[in-house]
Amino acid sequence: MTVATGMSPEVGLACALRPTGDLSLRDALHQAARAAQDSALASWWAPGDREVLDGRSHDATLALHVVVTSTTTLRVGLSGDIPSLYSAPVRAKQIATLDWFSGGRLEHGIDLAPPPAPLADPLRQDPEDHLGQAIDQTAAMHALWTQSRAGYSGPFVSFEGAIALPKPIGDRIPVTHLRATSADSLARYRGACATPAGWMVWSPRADDVKRSADVLTDVLGDAAHAVRRTWVVPADAHPAALDAAQQLGVDEVVAFFDHIPTPDQITAMVK
Repeated sequence: MTVATGMSPEVGLACALRPTGDLSLRDALHQAARAAQDSALASWWAPGDREVLDGRSHDATLALHVVVTSTTTLRVGLSGDIPSLYSAPVRAKQIATLDWFSGGRLEHGIDLAPPPAPLADPLRQDPEDHLGQAIDQTAAMHALWTQSRAGYSGPFVSFEGAIALPKPIGDRIPVTHLRATSADSLARYRGACATPAGWMVWSPRADDVKRSADVLTDVLGDAAHAVRRTWVVPADAHPAALDAAQQLGVDEVVAFFDHIPTPDQITAMVK
């Protein structure tokens, strides 16, 4: 079920970390981030682990440091971390550091699907329960972010008396978005880590947005209305998605570029 929001959706940007032209990666990101803020875009999203692999892109976390230090108002986000690929304490520190530099603007997107084969590490991932491992890693990060001497005990991660610094601003869990997933996965995540604040659909197809909305409603019931809906589409499909978004109950439409966009390309998004 989809519910029209009654408000025009916000506009965001995501891009592969590939510069074009003569600018360095840092300068291209700085210039584009400033243009995004000046154009009153709502958000800037780094690619997820799958997009980094597909595009042979640079590390999303490192690139976001340029974006957060080049802007002051943009919401900035990691769009698709696969938690089982990381050590929970290390990833918690990386994300908290980004949030600290951003002044509390960071949002965290989580991808619960199994990692692509080139990223899978049989020494780290549990092939029998990838979802359980991903949720366990996420819950461990939540403990490290919110407790002064953190303790956590799960099937894959456990520690006690851990001092993890820096923490996100306010010792909080950053706003968390799940990539659209199955009802069973959403229910299991919710039981261990609480209801996500956001729900991200990466697809040019409106039918996928509708199906994902049905999953939210099936699992969350009336609480689904409080979950922010973000629709990520290829940049050339962005105008059509914006036209359809309100009727689909989408709060924000994000244009994905396969390169770091120029200021002119960013300006054209909001005309």
